[in-house]
Amino acid sequence: MGVSLNKRKGERGVVLIMALLIVVLVTTVVVSVSWRFGLAMARNENRWHGSQARAYMEGAEQLARKALFDDLMETGPVDHLNELWAQMAEPLPTDEGWIRGTIEDAHGRINLNNLVRQTNQPQQGGGAIKEPWEMLNSTQRLFVRLLQTIELEEGPITYQAAMELVDAIQDWLDPDDQISGYGGAEGDFYRDMDPPYPITNGPMTNVSELSLIKGMTPQLYERLLPLVIVLPYGEKMNVNTLKPEILRGFNRRGLTLPLTEEEGSRLDNERRSAQEGFRSVDEFFSGPEANVLIGQDAEKDILDVASRYFLFNAETLVGEQVRRSKTLLFRGQLDGKNHVHVIRRSDANF
Repeated sequence: MGVSLNKRKGERGVVLIMALLIVVLVTTVVVSVSWRFGLAMARNENRWHGSQARAYMEGAEQLARKALFDDLMETGPVDHLNELWAQMAEPLPTDEGWIRGTIEDAHGRINLNNLVRQTNQPQQGGGAIKEPWEMLNSTQRLFVRLLQTIELEEGPITYQAAMELVDAIQDWLDPDDQISGYGGAEGDFYRDMDPPYPITNGPMTNVSELSLIKGMTPQLYERLLPLVIVLPYGEKMNVNTLKPEILRGFNRRGLTLPLTEEEGSRLDNERRSAQEGFRSVDEFFSGPEANVLIGQDAEKDILDVASRYFLFNAETLVGEQVRRSKTLLFRGQLDGKNHVHVIRRSDANF
């Protein structure tokens, strides 16, 4: 009897353990299926919201293209910051949140591809080799002055450091293997980096290339990012839409220092007072402040009052996420007709 009773108790124990194992197994399966179902739903929702966001941003992009086209047709080629396209747009409500877009004149920034001289050979005149400053082109002189307005943690950028950085950019862009000045660097320098990477020896295709150049630090790159752009070589800056910080980079050709902060503010205020923008570059430099501070001896050859490239920045709230996109637009003639078309789209920088 005792043996039979113990046997029954053992069988009940085995059955209980098996039942517990079955419960654990079923629970695991249910949790796994539930988790996978939730993940699949989240992915589908994310795809759906992504599709909606793209549709909203493409619609906003079409509106931006129309605004730029209408501006050219109705007001002519002169572009300035008081035109309709340049006004900050308020968020527009949508069924899922809101959509907002802004247009920025890409010619209001320094075109990095213009930071290259067409020859890297020492120039002679009257039997004497020109000074390094005299060998710089107009955009390079502007950039050297602009760099000296930037203060980093270790202090302001010196004239010598700015010149060396321009030398390095020159070597990145020019097609030869000759090192420029004291700060230049060709392929051998970059092949010795860890990790190594190739030098372009040609025009930049993206602003991010600037971060790879000898002498460029992460802090300086972040400070320069909103002030520079990559456009085809030769595209000029628009004096009506220039970033205020860049205005300090203009001075008399022979002067290596930038305008002071107070002088730059005076120049910017004078520009803003022109409600219809300046109709020519000479008109800007003939203004009372510009004439006193700089006069006609300035880098006027890199300036214009008309623009062809524009940056469109869009952001939209769909669901609980804000999504952003950037588009580089070109406004000009195609097959003899005026058009505004997309050059490329990106989530990064141009």
